Amino acid sequence: MKTKYHREIMEKALGSHFDSTALQNIIAANLAQDAVRYQFGHDHYHYDNNSFAAGDAYVNELRGVVFASLDHGDGCQAQDNFGRLTHTVQDLYAHSNYVSLWRQLNPGAPASEIDPLVAGILSDPRLRSGRLYYPLEILSFFSFSKPFVLPLLPRDSHAWMNLDDPSRQNFDFAFEVAVKRSILEYSYIIDKLSPQQAGIFTGNNIN
Repeated sequence: MKTKYHREIMEKALGSHFDSTALQNIIAANLAQDAVRYQFGHDHYHYDNNSFAAGDAYVNELRGVVFASLDHGDGCQAQDNFGRLTHTVQDLYAHSNYVSLWRQLNPGAPASEIDPLVAGILSDPRLRSGRLYYPLEILSFFSFSKPFVLPLLPRDSHAWMNLDDPSRQNFDFAFEVAVKRSILEYSYIIDKLSPQQAGIFTGNNIN
């Protein structure tokens, strides 16, 4: 997802659950995952290059760090890692054919009905994510060169497969499912916290 849409997803999914400072901390960490230094050698940060097992392991690791941070009363560290986690799970849907497979199973269903955790899709051998064909792929990131580069890249490339903005078919499904998954990740964590930990995490401390 492009920065604008990661931000919109976070605000829609989590805006009512965190105070403004905590939410901005989480959004900043989410967006930081797209820093240039994380575009090379960090496929699992974005579920690129079919890195599903590594991506899942990374998400589980970040969940653990969130809980460990809150055990030590460190809300900022917990928020930072939760932001990173949400970026990764959001990219699962924007960088893979999950949405396409779901729509095949649910023809005619609207984006509002998409389920982010259909086990049959997550284990489907047809599930794949975009490959990054560097260095040519880099030129697809720029609007002035993309029209010339795109025909040269394979159809399984990130450039062809991504649902990163509204110009891509099925973007609305990718956006909606990312919102739902972000809410689920929040619920998974908050349900396991004490009231005090929840207050530290969300910034909604009750004195």
